[in-house]
Amino acid sequence: MSIIFNNVRIIMSGKFFPGQKVLVEKGKINMVGSSIHKNVEKTIECNQKYLVPGLIDAHSHLGLFESCSPDNDMAESFAEITPHLRPLDGIKMRDRAMEDARRAGITACMVCPASELPISGICSILKTNGNSADVGLIVEQAGVLMSFGELPKHNARQTEKSHSTRMGFTAIIRESLMKAQDYYAAKQSKKVLKDREIDMEALIPLIRGEVPMRACAHRAEDIMAAIRIAEEFKLKLVIEHGTEAHLLASILAEKKIPVVLGPTLIPRLRNELNEKTFESAIILMDAGVDVALTCDYPGLPIETLRVAAAMAMQYGLDERRALAAITEIPAKILGVDERIGKIKKGYDGDLALFSGHPLDIRSKLEALVVDGDLFIYSDSIKVEQA
Repeated sequence: MSIIFNNVRIIMSGKFFPGQKVLVEKGKINMVGSSIHKNVEKTIECNQKYLVPGLIDAHSHLGLFESCSPDNDMAESFAEITPHLRPLDGIKMRDRAMEDARRAGITACMVCPASELPISGICSILKTNGNSADVGLIVEQAGVLMSFGELPKHNARQTEKSHSTRMGFTAIIRESLMKAQDYYAAKQSKKVLKDREIDMEALIPLIRGEVPMRACAHRAEDIMAAIRIAEEFKLKLVIEHGTEAHLLASILAEKKIPVVLGPTLIPRLRNELNEKTFESAIILMDAGVDVALTCDYPGLPIETLRVAAAMAMQYGLDERRALAAITEIPAKILGVDERIGKIKKGYDGDLALFSGHPLDIRSKLEALVVDGDLFIYSDSIKVEQA
């Protein structure tokens, strides 16, 4: 399918330029400019509405938590560690939350198991359309989720595990990584292994530096524990949640550690959320830290991603960086910034058309394109067929 958005405002170099056109062909952005003349199957007259890259939530459990159901596939709570869990095996693409995500302008997300265990499983990046997660899959193994803080402690007490302190969980992580190093070394030396170990196999890309450790950590002390582990084992690191990351802004900037921040809209329900502030994003960004915002679905409704960016603006963050925190920066943190997150020739055809500025909460999503598939959400949108 070929689609052209005509007479639209698009963001370039942090500013919106009116009177532009964007051509999508075969699922990719093919042309961007003010003068595109080409016969296409569908033309959308936009009347100076706002077109932005499809929004990206860089940390979610979308499709693993099933809407309106007591059942969910987010975690194996009674296990010690589960690095081998794959979201692809549990995601339900027909769950209503996927449609909610599209109606919120979200075209891609990272999906991971819940952070109830010290090592929870791998993280996958996928689009929000299709009847199967395989259809929209971008990257199957985009990191290994590990957890530092109160959630694994709470789960350990509920399930009567042998370890129930921060020291204990960090020791489990360290022990598992040591075993993974030994397992990988044995494979490299072509030593005959008695049995293949699925949990160790899942950790090999992490040990080899091919994917990052995605560390769920709210408190400054937990963030520092994650940093120590990453440096000890020479791992790439991304901080997930990072409620107190702003207290360590200079350290994170110096070490070039990005933060997927949020969910910022929740109240201070737990002790590790006491230092929560909407100023975190601007403090971290001013220090030079890459920051993406997340609503951590189902921690918050998936529709609140734009609201989180708008609240960051209310507390001092400029418009350019606020919008980047839900488009191009999450793409960069996820390692897919050569494919999504920008309106640029050759990028995936993931676009969201809003009636007004996308960070004005009054603005409505009127049309969405995911991999070239068009969704219309407003009667005011007129599509001219060739």
